[in-house]
Amino acid sequence: MAKVIFIDTGIEEEHEIDFEVRAGQAITLIRDGVSKKYIVDIVSGPIYESKCHPTLIRVRET
Repeated sequence: MAKVIFIDTGIEEEHEIDFEVRAGQAITLIRDGVSKKYIVDIVSGPIYESKCHPTLIRVRET
């Protein structure tokens, strides 16, 4: 699970992220049952075996 912070609203939610996320990447998240695209601004978390395992992601609407 990664904490996702929505920059536009400041809301924080936990989301299951099962892929490597990079800044600038467009990702789709489901909020309140609605699938929506967001742009990743910041990703942080440990790196294991050359892969980032995000614990915190800041996103904004596309």
